[in-house]
Amino acid sequence: MTKLATNDDVGQEYFNALLHLTIPVLPRQVHHSDSFSCQPDLATGLASFLAKVENGQNLRPHMSRGVKKVANRDALRYDWGIHHFHLGTTVAPDGFVTRTGPVLFAWVTDAAMYLLGIYPHGVWNQQQMLQLIHRNWPVLLEPYTIATAGLVHHLTDEEIGQARRAGVTVAIEVAEGVVVAPPGGGMPTSGHSMRAVRGNDCLHDSLVSMTDMLCDPGSSFHQEGESKGIYKTRTLSYTLMDVHGQCLFIEKNNNLRYEVTGIPSLPAL
Repeated sequence: MTKLATNDDVGQEYFNALLHLTIPVLPRQVHHSDSFSCQPDLATGLASFLAKVENGQNLRPHMSRGVKKVANRDALRYDWGIHHFHLGTTVAPDGFVTRTGPVLFAWVTDAAMYLLGIYPHGVWNQQQMLQLIHRNWPVLLEPYTIATAGLVHHLTDEEIGQARRAGVTVAIEVAEGVVVAPPGGGMPTSGHSMRAVRGNDCLHDSLVSMTDMLCDPGSSFHQEGESKGIYKTRTLSYTLMDVHGQCLFIEKNNNLRYEVTGIPSLPAL
């Protein structure tokens, strides 16, 4: 039997797509870690990719083909906020560059891209990546640093992978006495990004508050509307729509529209 999607399912998938299936198209400075190197057969692809980064071109063709699916899951992104990119030099009919066995791992902000290294595809759990970030650019991890003397038990890379599959969020010691919470926000047992879950929760709370305000005959908002003759009927029916990138709460029976803030539109996928 097919499981019907709930409102929470739809909301979480929306924020998952919004946060993780695209990268804002912006010019970025490029920074290399102190141990970064590139094998000769990938040098041309890397140079082409970095030119796109610096010129502010769309990087989606270098991402996993999984980003074509809204239900795609990327545990490395969700947990540590790290991207991986393919360095192919030709473009396939579907718009993605040819896949490469080794892939580039990087931390991406709106202003810069921090290159960690080129690793085999599928190496998603190496704590070395976070250690590289701390050693080279410790300021990036400061918001996630936990005040502690250290961890009693240090998970292996394999155990980190097991924790992710179980939906367990774990802290990582990136240097002696320096422990960080997952910079990507972690992931719950549903397999979504925790950031997507929080975004959906915030949206839900906002819509509940707005619905209560609009439907409550005793609210000042409702009474003001009635005094102005706005309401033709007190039987209200609402729908949430994206109209030309503007999120609107539409009351169909009275043909009323209310702009909803805090819900960003999906970029073109």
